[in-house]
Amino acid sequence: MDDCHVFTLTSADGTKLCARHWEARSPAATLVVVHGLGEHSGRYSDFGMSLSARGIDVFAVDLRGHGRSAGKRGVIATYDDFRADLRALLDHVAGARRTDTATLYGHSMGGGVVLDFGLTGDPAQHGIARVIASAPLVEPSDPIPAPLELVARTVARIAPNAAMKNVITGAQISTLPGEQARYEQDPDNHARLGFRLALEMIGRGRDMAQEAANWPAGLPLLIVHSSGDQLTDFAASERFAAQAGARFMRFDGTEHELHNDTARAAIYDAVESFAKAG
Repeated sequence: MDDCHVFTLTSADGTKLCARHWEARSPAATLVVVHGLGEHSGRYSDFGMSLSARGIDVFAVDLRGHGRSAGKRGVIATYDDFRADLRALLDHVAGARRTDTATLYGHSMGGGVVLDFGLTGDPAQHGIARVIASAPLVEPSDPIPAPLELVARTVARIAPNAAMKNVITGAQISTLPGEQARYEQDPDNHARLGFRLALEMIGRGRDMAQEAANWPAGLPLLIVHSSGDQLTDFAASERFAAQAGARFMRFDGTEHELHNDTARAAIYDAVESFAKAG
């Protein structure tokens, strides 16, 4: 059973967001989690329960258009929507935090969101002392062909809320059959990708790749990625880490969700060690 507190946040434009808190008894660290495309914070139940048992308070949010939060599935107006949703969670954590600082953790699309926050936000003002990016979307594994991107831009301009089918299979998520089935059978997952969301993610990823050297010197960064990732590009993460002066952990024989694959124990250990450092 998932032992967490579920509550509601309100983003800057009034959008209602579902959020979760896995509470540690005597926390030595705080972790703030941002999920990936098409999934939701409820999929981090094992992650949250395991880390809270290790003395880490874990907070997470369903970004708009995902999970149990409001909004059309997979649709945003601009990347600022996700920035606002993250700030709503961070504002809540600032009031509830029982440790001096927190670590920001993002996976896939959420990995891109936390990298963006490190580059454009004000981490110190929000009490963020460290950042972990898991398989971040800096570049997709299969780049979008230029003609298709042009079509997407045209559709997004004509129909801002338009979305296309975007099926992610369990086999792309994990090598473990149980995790594959759990992903595909989760009713709170969705298989929709808004044209604007696609363009915003790809465009921001390209910009971040050029900005990696500007990563704040006083903000430790850990990036973890599977060399065989079918969804986000391993080499792009490796380059970002090198340019940002970040710690990089490579995993082989695994798929996109390292925390839901054979690397789970190693990921939990790495997150605990990094979050509790300094």
